[in-house]
Amino acid sequence: MYKIFTYFLFFLSFCAISQKNSVEIQYENKDFIFLDSAYVDLLRDIHRELVLQNEDCVFLETCEDTKTKNLGEVLFQKRANLLYKATYKKQPIYPRKAHEKNMEGYVILAFDIEVDGSTSNHYVIEGKCIKERVYPYEDCTVFNSAALKAARTNRYDLDTTTRISDVPHKYSFELEGINPEKIYTNISERSLRHAKNFQSKQEWANLKKLAVSVDDNEIKFYWLGLASENLNDHDFALQNYIKSLSFQSDPRIMSEVRNRTLSLLYRMNNFKAHAYVCNKTYTFYDNYMCGMNMLQIGDSIGGVPYLLKAYRINLEDNDSSKRIAEIIESQRNWIKEDLIKLQSSS
Repeated sequence: MYKIFTYFLFFLSFCAISQKNSVEIQYENKDFIFLDSAYVDLLRDIHRELVLQNEDCVFLETCEDTKTKNLGEVLFQKRANLLYKATYKKQPIYPRKAHEKNMEGYVILAFDIEVDGSTSNHYVIEGKCIKERVYPYEDCTVFNSAALKAARTNRYDLDTTTRISDVPHKYSFELEGINPEKIYTNISERSLRHAKNFQSKQEWANLKKLAVSVDDNEIKFYWLGLASENLNDHDFALQNYIKSLSFQSDPRIMSEVRNRTLSLLYRMNNFKAHAYVCNKTYTFYDNYMCGMNMLQIGDSIGGVPYLLKAYRINLEDNDSSKRIAEIIESQRNWIKEDLIKLQSSS
């Protein structure tokens, strides 16, 4: 009886593992430029193992693990709107309340697609807003009803006999005519002139004094960081850059602060405690520096996708592209070892 019970438990475990390992991920058929097919297959094997550990990453839209999401993006993982194309999709009506208050945002929701192509079981995953393009985004519900109402009318043409569950969809709400020039809005023209003058003359002590007198915290900490970095007080500079980033204000300010932060972290070899800085990247430089910082702490799986993003952004600079390609290639054997570790832990 004991043996039968043991075999039964083994059978259940085998079924559970088989079901877990049966996850299917589809990728777009795009050119990987310099990556050979063996390297692409290797990265896809890594990606599938990561998805097994982060089930929300079956869809890019709902993936919250940065490492898995980045790898999915550079491998051209198909988003839900490519996996399931709508034959009818209605744009949501902009809520009057949000329009009057110059509010913008987005809603990520999910629903089931029935066999007949209709949708059911709609629910909101995330709703975010900004007012008059003053960042950061904040949680809100003002767009939820409009997004849900529109999603309920969606129809799909499916080649299947079973319902598709929990398909994510994102609706964006943006206004025309809002002045995007929000940079330094709380800083006087006089202070701006002084700051520019101090930077051009490299009068960093004066910039530091000016920063202390500024009320706008994101700029205060940015200027304190910049002055301190050039005065070789790197620890204090890093503290202030991190404080400035925490406000997540105007993207143009954040881009400059993020780039300086990443460069400083690389020089200080202090990235591990601040890896969250790379949760969102936009430019060639921040992708490149995130990749290099990841490799510096021995994280090839995390670093290679950032370098691939940087490579694709930077195709016109042949020297930089060649260097990045060589760095990515140098990680191939490390990636193979990482795959073995992932497989043994799953």
